[in-house]
Amino acid sequence: MNISKEQIDEIKSRVDISDIISETVALKKSGKNHFGCCPFHQEKTPSFSTNSEKQIFYCFGCGESGDVIQFLVKATGKTFNQAIEYLAERAGIALIPGTEYIPTDKKEPKKNTKPEFTPSEHQSPADLWQERAQKFVSWAHENLKQNKEVMDWLANRGISAAAVDKYHLGWNPGENGKDIYRPRQAWGLAVEIKEETGKPKKLWIPIGLVVPLSTDTVVSEDGQFQIVRIRIRRADGEPRYYVIPGSAMSTMILEPWRKAFVIVESELDAIAVTEASDLAGAVAMGSSHTKPDKFTYAILRDSTQILNALDYDKAGASAMIWWDEQFNEPVNPARDSKANYPRSEAERGPVCDRWPVPKGKDPGEAFALGIDLKSWIEAGLVPALTLGKSETGKVKSEKDSSPSRGEDKGGSENMPPEDTPELLKELYKLLRDNPGVKIINTPERLTVLKNDRYVGGRINELVMKPGEVNDYLLNHPEHEITWKNLLI
Repeated sequence: MNISKEQIDEIKSRVDISDIISETVALKKSGKNHFGCCPFHQEKTPSFSTNSEKQIFYCFGCGESGDVIQFLVKATGKTFNQAIEYLAERAGIALIPGTEYIPTDKKEPKKNTKPEFTPSEHQSPADLWQERAQKFVSWAHENLKQNKEVMDWLANRGISAAAVDKYHLGWNPGENGKDIYRPRQAWGLAVEIKEETGKPKKLWIPIGLVVPLSTDTVVSEDGQFQIVRIRIRRADGEPRYYVIPGSAMSTMILEPWRKAFVIVESELDAIAVTEASDLAGAVAMGSSHTKPDKFTYAILRDSTQILNALDYDKAGASAMIWWDEQFNEPVNPARDSKANYPRSEAERGPVCDRWPVPKGKDPGEAFALGIDLKSWIEAGLVPALTLGKSETGKVKSEKDSSPSRGEDKGGSENMPPEDTPELLKELYKLLRDNPGVKIINTPERLTVLKNDRYVGGRINELVMKPGEVNDYLLNHPEHEITWKNLLI
């Protein structure tokens, strides 16, 4: 007997997806959602969510999603019929026993193809807006240089006085200690009327740190200094970051001629990154879910390496899925499974690694906590980009892993069992050949260190990239992992 979409919707509407899933997964309510550890992959930090209002589930870690019927089929092994009968019974809806129910609107299975990404292009603001913005930014810049408290705060986040000048940072003290309001048309903006009063809306310019985006910040073609966006970081209140209407929402990319880039959320973090190292540029996305514009995307596609340092939180980890799809698509699976370095640009695009800061949630916080941003950045870069630089964080590859005098390399008796997964075997061998390297595995942090410095290269890729090894480590009982205790 066929069952219509309306009947299925009726059954689903009579049950709460969170209640049904909580019988299988331990869920905890947070806002409108419930969160728990995903039943579809191993993890320590809950990334699996349910939304009772929308009647859906979604895992930010592995991307598994669907409705309550799909969950029962995928997670409990029920057939479609069994799931329908189970939910109908829970909903108090009578069905004919023993009948095979066939959806009348069964859709063709989705093809496993990546959606085409088309980067956006942004127009520059009107001439009058740019003229007003130029004067405002120049005024705010002079105010900032006189404000020792804010200058000290910036220095504590890795931004020097020279960087303040270079990127035209400023401080808006307001007028008489209050936010500034101006007629919108004074900045070349269209008049907008408030519905409740019938009066024209004013342009709001709140008190706070002024972070402009200028043409010479992005790319200098004619040497002219033009402001195309003004973002203000407010000292308190919501929204914390406010973009002045009329701004262009172009992506901020600093030092675009470099061959490696660090992806961050805020413009201030991007400035701190480029201040720390002359080997990598920086791209400020504004938020974890924002995508790069056409100009920035083209530069990233032509780069050698991308270090994704979006905030160390659930949103930042989830956003890595998109970056991995765009910049880490394998061309030759047999080759890419070995992840040889350096990879030929003719064979594939840039290497894109998840590279969160070892402390705090972003580079600014990490700097304030005492992290050497230069060491952190350069430890993540492939050898081709660091030739001639310091050996910070360098580890041996399997090609140069001959034992050094006094090193305990072990013998055949220390080889992992034959049934050990190949990638885990590879990690074991690399750790054994580099006995000073350790993996820090705590609820707050997963990172790789050698002599308290950060390790990049193949070891870091195996540890940090979502997959078999990463899942294994997240479920490892030890907080400090070396080759000696890796296999459990």
